[in-house]
Amino acid sequence: MHRQVEIHAYHGWGMDDSFWNPFKSILPKQIIFKAAKRGYFGKPFYPRFENDTKIRVVFTHSFGLHWCKTAVLSKADYLVIFNGFDSLYSPNSDQDETSKEQLESLIKLFKNDAVEALNKFRKDSFSPSIMDCKFPDNINVENGLDDLHSMKTLQFPIIDLDFGSTIIAMDSGRDKILQEPRGEAMIDWYVGRKHSMIFEQEGHALPFTNPSDCWSYLSSTIPIFRHYENNI
Repeated sequence: MHRQVEIHAYHGWGMDDSFWNPFKSILPKQIIFKAAKRGYFGKPFYPRFENDTKIRVVFTHSFGLHWCKTAVLSKADYLVIFNGFDSLYSPNSDQDETSKEQLESLIKLFKNDAVEALNKFRKDSFSPSIMDCKFPDNINVENGLDDLHSMKTLQFPIIDLDFGSTIIAMDSGRDKILQEPRGEAMIDWYVGRKHSMIFEQEGHALPFTNPSDCWSYLSSTIPIFRHYENNI
């Protein structure tokens, strides 16, 4: 029997696979959901799509877009980018200097006190919501620091994606990490099917703090999700 829908989800910096628990909890049980792990806390995990899956979907949050393997993206029918960025620095943006200062400050704090840096970053990520959940804090400092440094030069080649999938960018209007929504501009050059949405009152941890509205929007843009929404 063919699996209709399978979702793979990639969390952002400083998080783990439990970041996706609220989203996973509202999905219809027929949908297979596999959360990847970067390896900040324990061993990394990179899921594989089942051979008989009909619809393959990839979720990425923030930095998750950059550590998701190209081989995975090439198999996706739908790519959903939550609070994503192609480059952390946006030369044409008034917020460029703010982004640089914010990253350098985080790197400095992380070197001195990784737990304090994680707590501050997570608080800012969840703002304006309160982070009423517990994430691990015994981070692999070397891995976390390497990824922070990599963000200085990251450039995701969205223009080069030619795998024929639909790309959906979902952003937040009160994002304290990215300062401003990046999704619509990021996918502007993508030649395939694309959609974008901004949740004006949400922060950077959008898929965690407001999974229900995210799911409703996805159900309105992805036909197979709309089918499931009506048949939970």
